[in-house]
Amino acid sequence: MTYFPYMVFARTRAQLARHCLTQSGMPTPPASEFELNGPTRAIDAGYAGVEALPEFEARIAAMLRVDPSRVIATLGATGGMHLAAWRFFGPGTRVASETPSYEPLRALPQAFGAETVLVERDPAAGWRLDPARVRRALAGAERGHVFLTNSHNPTGALMSGQEIAALAREAELCRGVLVSCEVYLEFAELGLRAPAFQVAPNTISISSLTKAYGLGGLRLGWMVLGEGLVGERASIMDLAYLTYVDLPTPALRAGVLALDQLQRLRGPLEKVRRESRPLFVEWLAATNELRSTEPALGLTAFPEVVGVTDTRALAEHLLERFDVGVVPGEFFGRAGHLRVGFAQEPARLEQALSRLGEGIRDYLG
Repeated sequence: MTYFPYMVFARTRAQLARHCLTQSGMPTPPASEFELNGPTRAIDAGYAGVEALPEFEARIAAMLRVDPSRVIATLGATGGMHLAAWRFFGPGTRVASETPSYEPLRALPQAFGAETVLVERDPAAGWRLDPARVRRALAGAERGHVFLTNSHNPTGALMSGQEIAALAREAELCRGVLVSCEVYLEFAELGLRAPAFQVAPNTISISSLTKAYGLGGLRLGWMVLGEGLVGERASIMDLAYLTYVDLPTPALRAGVLALDQLQRLRGPLEKVRRESRPLFVEWLAATNELRSTEPALGLTAFPEVVGVTDTRALAEHLLERFDVGVVPGEFFGRAGHLRVGFAQEPARLEQALSRLGEGIRDYLG
């Protein structure tokens, strides 16, 4: 069984097209914009636990205004989701996971032996995740958890703090936790975010330097524990030790440097938001073959292709005939949709979108 076929696609097919719209985050900044080792520091290969790891966690804690005991550095956001699933989503538990969804939200509970119930986000309501649907999914569970993304991957829909708190209450009624992957909240200014750890005690917020800043190669993320889960730190750290012992010291050093210059690293993101996003939103609205909501955050939308049910076949047609790359909705549990990214220069984006529209119309005949 393959738990993560999307990542197989991402590593083997997603970058083949000249007109690539598969990206879900910002491109890596050039070395001239971000010196990984700093202006004077050589590569540090020392033991991370002495200084580099606590320094990075303390910097995240200071940025988010929480005690460092609530922050756990992880091997990217994916590593954070893995640790949370290993700790909480075991046999005898039930997990209400959103759909459509990034594949680990469906695969991780299953991999660790939990009963998984998929809860549909409602496209007619802007892809809202209804607490009543979650309540029905968890009804009768001895221990029930909620697993989601905010903003939503792949649609970009954003939940308020009140909505997150309502979902966390449903988990609390089943003696469970809410785990929220919030890598796309990094697209919002700090004061405009409502991370789960701020609004309910039985929550875990997960984020990273990957999507908004283009630093995925560092494989550096973090978990922030809600106030009621601080006592879980030792258990989660034990699982981290068993998995990878420590994060690489050079990555942690580079992470601190990145935190020193987040505003400068946000510059390319702001340019995409200012220049490319309006072009993309206009194209979405003008393309009659698509039905889509406008993403509130992030760099992707998830339009439905009217009259198409096999979007794997459509994606292959677009690649082979029009040299355009998109992500089939099947990877997110929703055939008939495409995930389309817009994190590129306007001129390139305009050309890619034009070819995408042409290719869809050609496929539909």
